[in-house]
Amino acid sequence: MSIALRLALHLPRDAATVPMARRLLDQALGTLGVEPGCRDDIGLILTEACANVIEHALETDDYEISIDISDVRCVIHVVNDGSVIDPKRLILATELTDRELAAMDLAVLDEHGRGLHIIRALADELYLTPAMSGGLVLQAVTTLRWTTDAEIWQRH
Repeated sequence: MSIALRLALHLPRDAATVPMARRLLDQALGTLGVEPGCRDDIGLILTEACANVIEHALETDDYEISIDISDVRCVIHVVNDGSVIDPKRLILATELTDRELAAMDLAVLDEHGRGLHIIRALADELYLTPAMSGGLVLQAVTTLRWTTDAEIWQRH
């Protein structure tokens, strides 16, 4: 047996939308039976991705979130139509190995860009690509961990 759930939000670029989106995601994950620690990690990924849009995508008034949940993983897409961030920052955030990332002293980074490192540390996969209309698409993939109450999703 498998599940599929998709959440899609088109939101104004306003800080008040971040906790609302996180609560919606947490409620969905909790209802399905995802472990609390896993829900916390995924919620932080979404929070940091949205915060990046709020702070850096100044050329746009809104942004989009889509979240696809299956019996195996959660895939978060956050899309904005603002300007693309510095390509060097994209490489730093996505191409470091886990060992290199763990060895980094994040204090040496400026305040901006730490969110991408947090996402990278929590997600199994992170992709940052230019959006078709300009701006940026962030995709974070996380393997789900289930509570014992959710065993039905794990029966194949």
